[in-house]
Formats: sequence, structure tokens, C-alpha cells
Amino acid sequence: MKIKTNISELSLGSVGIVAGYSAIYGGYIGKLISKGLTPGISFVVLNLNLAEGAVQIMLEEKIIILSKPEANALCIDVYTEEDL
Repeated sequence: MKIKTNISELSLGSVGIVAGYSAIYGGYIGKLISKGLTPGISFVVLNLNLAEGAVQIMLEEKIIILSKPEANALCIDVYTEEDL
């Protein structure tokens, strides 16, 4: 697994795992938790080209859209082909 700090560095279809949250964007942690983005949860990147830097991901059985600050607040681990 490789640690990344920004979802925008991922490609479409990438699988990530929430590792934690950036202290810089601490005000967004509650919103992320309420959307189900808790440490250890996995997600798939569906769209990185939404308006104003928003990101669309699939989390378990639901699709959610994260604003740019919400996406930047996530610290994630990324599965690579070597992990399979």
C-alpha cells in the first residue's frame, strides 16, 4: 500500500482506504464522518472532473460527492497492483 495525501492524485477506478484526516482541514472531519468516511473504510474513485474540484466516489453501496476541501481533508492509503 502506498500513502497518498490527496484523492486528486488518484486515477479513475482506483481503490483507496481512509487512513485519517489532514489537520489543516480539521473543520471538515465531522462532515466526512457523517458521510461514512471513517478510518479503514474503502472507496472507489468514479469521477475527478466535477465542477469546482469536487470528486465522486463510491463508498460501499452508495455514491457520494466530496467538495474540494472535503477531498483534501482525507489522508488515504491506495491499493496498488503489488498489493493484490
